[in-house]
Amino acid sequence: MKQLHKQSSSTRKDEEMPFSQTPPYSPKSLKHPRSLPRSLNYILKEQRLLFILVGILIGSTFFIIQPSLSILSSASDPRPRILSGNRESVVSYGDRNELAHNLQNHFGNSRYSNGVGRVPVGIGSKRKRIVVTGGAGFVGSHLVDKLIARGDDVIVIDNFFTGRKENLVHLFGNPRFELIRHDVVEPILLEVDQIYHLACPASPVHYKYNPVKTIISFTNVMGTLNMLGLAKRIGARFLLTSTSEVYGDPLEHPQKETYWGHVNPIGVRSCYDEGKRTAETLTMDYHRGAGVEVRIARIFNTYGPRMCLDDGRVVSNFVAQAIRKQPMTVYGDGKQTRSFQYVSDLVC
Repeated sequence: MKQLHKQSSSTRKDEEMPFSQTPPYSPKSLKHPRSLPRSLNYILKEQRLLFILVGILIGSTFFIIQPSLSILSSASDPRPRILSGNRESVVSYGDRNELAHNLQNHFGNSRYSNGVGRVPVGIGSKRKRIVVTGGAGFVGSHLVDKLIARGDDVIVIDNFFTGRKENLVHLFGNPRFELIRHDVVEPILLEVDQIYHLACPASPVHYKYNPVKTIISFTNVMGTLNMLGLAKRIGARFLLTSTSEVYGDPLEHPQKETYWGHVNPIGVRSCYDEGKRTAETLTMDYHRGAGVEVRIARIFNTYGPRMCLDDGRVVSNFVAQAIRKQPMTVYGDGKQTRSFQYVSDLVC
């Protein structure tokens, strides 16, 4: 019992030992950076310096000998050389007259005798990356064909409300063509150079189906706003396809661009008219306020291949009634005037 008591008392004394008696904490000393003599010693070890010098010697020899070889080869070749820019071409002619004749044909007439001629079309032009909203529609598909033929990369965005895949099926195997099923009412992030905003139902049959959605959602306001925001974000040029309907029932014929129109804001067709006018307003506000480069094209009555036969417009109505051998319908007193254009003239 006494021994146990002594052990417990000694343990308490160890526990009551003041903290100051514990040895102080000393962190491990940091390694000093390698000194210069040690670095030199590393290089001199195992003949590393010798290998470095041999590599430098081999490289220098190669660069010294190569120009000499090219000079010898040019001296041994009697054929004349033509320098064009920074490229060298070898030509072979029988005599000096033949050489002079071919040089004249190459550089053209005397005004290009100094070696400076016209730059061929397409050289130096950058291939653009372009997005076309509503590219599966009537006008949009023809525009896509034109851009692809020009050599650009084209991305088509369409929700297929009025557009059809059949209008683009001939481009499905083209590596410069891409189709995205998307409604531009929802934002989308792309990196492009130009934006052609065509997405909108243009037929009375389609835009009168849901007039509220036509003016708010069907690309006139929300879609145009999203595309303008994309153009501002990436610095792309923006083109809005508007309509002659912005003039309403015009009192001026033909209409000039300075004419503001004669519009009924509460008519049955006003959802389309006012929606396009709002889209034009947004476009110009982004141009003035945010510096976006914009274009506005007011398209009149267009006809041609890929038209929807029953879209309710005058040309398609006449064609459909003629095919069905029905009497042609003329609205009003028949004294109306219209401007018509073929689709290839529009997108040229």
